[in-house]
Amino acid sequence: MNGVLRKILLPLPTLVRWYLSRKRIYRFRELTIDVFPGVFHPGFFSSTTMLLHYIEKQDLRNSRVLELGAGSGIISLLAYKMGASVTATDISSKAIQNIHQNALKNKAILSIVPSDLFEKLPHQKFDWIFINPPYYPRQPRKEEEFAWYCGEHHDYFVNLFCGLAPFMSSQTQTIMILSEVCDLKIIFGIAARYGFELEAILEKYVLVDGKNYLFRIKPIGSNYASC
Repeated sequence: MNGVLRKILLPLPTLVRWYLSRKRIYRFRELTIDVFPGVFHPGFFSSTTMLLHYIEKQDLRNSRVLELGAGSGIISLLAYKMGASVTATDISSKAIQNIHQNALKNKAILSIVPSDLFEKLPHQKFDWIFINPPYYPRQPRKEEEFAWYCGEHHDYFVNLFCGLAPFMSSQTQTIMILSEVCDLKIIFGIAARYGFELEAILEKYVLVDGKNYLFRIKPIGSNYASC
């Protein structure tokens, strides 16, 4: 399955690359968004849809939500419509512009922070943190590749887990989606190195990329390794 997926997605088929080279419209429930070229399209891959379906079943009223790597902003917009105060971050300047436009289009008030994970995010506690991460172990060379590649040594996950603790309270629900095509063993090991474990809470089989898993990120104890 891993080889099949890589042939399908990396690089993307010519037709898909052509489709994604133009601004497109995506709809989820009452939300309608634009997806800019170079920004991860939530309708083409099952991970975002799986997260959206999970989130809409939760009670987010009056909660503080952080979305790391928000892309087009669809998850942040759903959380806002459900009554949350939302912070959306992304490393990509294209994604940040896209989130601003979609917030305006959907009359949503979001705190939008251009940031490589927690780098430019002031320390604060969130009730929910949602993460749809890149997980292919390759160094991103272009801005749009940050949505796919996590670095040759899974650097994204090192930075995620070593920086996560200051943004969590004992009640924080930190939810991350991963696929069976990524190296789960390495990611679990990085999490454990920095004092976290991943608890599978939901899985779904998708024809193209096999099983997708929703994980709850939980602290193992009260001591965290520093970056």
